[in-house]
Amino acid sequence: MPHIDEPVSVSTYQPDWPSQFAAEHRRIAEALPISPADLEHIGSTAVPGLTAKPIIDLMLGVNGYPPSPALLQEIERLGYEPLGEAGVPGRLYFRQRSAAHANLHVVLKGSVHWLNNLALREYLRSHAGARERYARVKLAAIEAGATSLLRYSAAKSKALSGLLKEALAAQNAS
Repeated sequence: MPHIDEPVSVSTYQPDWPSQFAAEHRRIAEALPISPADLEHIGSTAVPGLTAKPIIDLMLGVNGYPPSPALLQEIERLGYEPLGEAGVPGRLYFRQRSAAHANLHVVLKGSVHWLNNLALREYLRSHAGARERYARVKLAAIEAGATSLLRYSAAKSKALSGLLKEALAAQNAS
């Protein structure tokens, strides 16, 4: 299996990220036997104004986990490289680094992974202060030399965990 680590960089928010997501969403939804509603834009490129790695993250919610081998083969046929759970039990991780730069996270729809990713995305979209704090953490990680995926992820993990707690608390309060 290929190694998950790769060089990373961040950039300011790019207004074409939603259209890049829409194009990849359409391509995946047309090729796979899924409901388009089960494919979500997650991660920092899904949050207007947030500094992000310039890679579109998509999350596919499946009704049974692990998904069928046939579905996994179809994802690979779309040009996605399978990386297994990549250290996150309950999530299959795929990446595409050809024409489009995208990651596909396959999780059980309605699972903790599904709910947490959506809660965090919505929280960051609606809370400018949290978005700005997270951007500062990302930039500090890169400036401190965390320019590989694993080092970058580790450098921001504590802040990300705190943001998720805030997001879930805000969601439960509403």
